[in-house]
Amino acid sequence: MNADHTSGQGIDRRRLLTSALAFGGLSLGLTALPTGAQARSSRTRREGTWENVIEKSSFGSRTAFDREWNLLYPWDGDQTTHNGAAKMKESQISLSGGVLTLTATRLSASPGLSSHPPHAPLWWNSGAVHAKEQIIVSDQFPEYDIEGEFRADTGPGVWPAFWTTGVWPSWPPESDILEYVGSPTNLFNTWNKTATGDPREHQDGDSHVTRTAVPVADPGAEFVKYRVWMYKDGDDVGLEYYLGGAWVADHVGKGWAGVPMWLIINLQMGSYASGLSGPGDAGWADQLPGPTTDTRLQARNVWVGRTRAY
Repeated sequence: MNADHTSGQGIDRRRLLTSALAFGGLSLGLTALPTGAQARSSRTRREGTWENVIEKSSFGSRTAFDREWNLLYPWDGDQTTHNGAAKMKESQISLSGGVLTLTATRLSASPGLSSHPPHAPLWWNSGAVHAKEQIIVSDQFPEYDIEGEFRADTGPGVWPAFWTTGVWPSWPPESDILEYVGSPTNLFNTWNKTATGDPREHQDGDSHVTRTAVPVADPGAEFVKYRVWMYKDGDDVGLEYYLGGAWVADHVGKGWAGVPMWLIINLQMGSYASGLSGPGDAGWADQLPGPTTDTRLQARNVWVGRTRAY
């Protein structure tokens, strides 16, 4: 999702996102999984006390939700916008039957620009929530399991995400567990400072992404499970990504151990998901293409667990 929301520095997000298929993604339907993925078995969890951080019932009522989630984005300052063309509002967030629904509604006129780079014109109202408890892979909590079942509308201008991002001023790290950027291809992304992870090589605006792109037949047809398993490996954090219960990729978060992260669910719109990279692009002012009817991201059974070593 690229949480460069405070530094004002940008990257060539359009180049990275539109080149996703060049990374050799798997083709994944809702019933046909790659043979290799089906054969993969999860690593054995380490010894220690396993505990729930977020219960699967957290979307069962507003009381349960308020125990474990906050509305909007977790940024200091403007919590209603990010790097797309949607302004987040509580009115676009609903709970029913254990399902969280975020709805993006097209506006008849833009009220202004996002306060976050690339300062996209705001053409939608939409929704975002974030977990109250931060994710910190450490000696005390050496493993985290993060998963949820999602039904996501996709297409030009649609940008839903389920992701972790470093607490300011630490970005990267970022792990995108669910991210569709203008097409029905899920991007499992792991963002590091550089290819080596050495912060001495990092300059403002530079970053390196490891990406596994997985086309999905119809992400909005039914609920599908998206999952990442994080585990401490020295100063690094190993990440195993799963879709529909099948393993799809191993990534490495370099130097992530001990770095706190937010967990976010949001339905962003326009901007990069419309195939645009900035104000110089034709169509930037009106954020086309993009849906004129309501767009939805639905989540249920979101769960976070971790092992406690001491």
